[in-house]
Amino acid sequence: EFTIGTAARTVAEATSVPRLLTLDATLTGVDDPIEARRKWLEFIWASGGGLPLLPPIMKGDVLEEGNGKARRELLRIPPLITEKIVSLSEAPDGSSADLEYQLYRPGLTTFPFLMHTHQARVSFAKDTSTTESSDDAIALHWEVEIRPFPIPVVGTLVETLTEMTVATLVRNFAVHLAEPGADVEIRPPRGNADLSGGVQSFGTVSKDTWIGGVLDAHLGDTRSTVEQTLALLRPWTWGRSGNGDETDSYVRYKWSEKTIQADKENV
Repeated sequence: EFTIGTAARTVAEATSVPRLLTLDATLTGVDDPIEARRKWLEFIWASGGGLPLLPPIMKGDVLEEGNGKARRELLRIPPLITEKIVSLSEAPDGSSADLEYQLYRPGLTTFPFLMHTHQARVSFAKDTSTTESSDDAIALHWEVEIRPFPIPVVGTLVETLTEMTVATLVRNFAVHLAEPGADVEIRPPRGNADLSGGVQSFGTVSKDTWIGGVLDAHLGDTRSTVEQTLALLRPWTWGRSGNGDETDSYVRYKWSEKTIQADKENV
């Protein structure tokens, strides 16, 4: 009875209405949806997207759409997450391009991403959000559908981690396209060389990475020392954090309770 009850409960949880994270961004530096997808596969899928993690381990078939650098599956360490591209498609006229991927067998082994299901869809299309000519911009629409374990605090934790991770990837990708090869200097706090024995700079890091975003934001941070110190206790606000609304210069995002398919039907 325990086994049957546990199985029934697991099935019910895995088929419940999911939480859907929707992110939108305008990408400059690329004007073709298929080319934007290729760059996404190269930078985010194959190279890790600038996250402070080890580069993903590529597995499976080589994807021609990824210029030979991306493969069908990847393993991220840490955590032990296997992701797989399940489909690639584009409009006959080349006006849009999509890809769908999912986590393979999420569960306790993918801690801290404790969830029953995780699938996503990334779409690229000509940007038509303004009345001005936007031939040199691409609209990115990224949807992530998850069903976290119904354990106290776990749902909030998984949503926060998912939001932080994907929003950071989008911001890094936007910088990667708009400012290829850009670096950020590693400077003393507030640029005060007196605190570092007269050293003005300790080198540079790529701007299209998480740490690059943190340093770039720090150089332009005008908050008081107290406010900056308190911010150290909230790492999700570091770098190009923003709040995902219309004032965020990189990405807009929101949560809802529906599936990716339902969101596609409402477009």
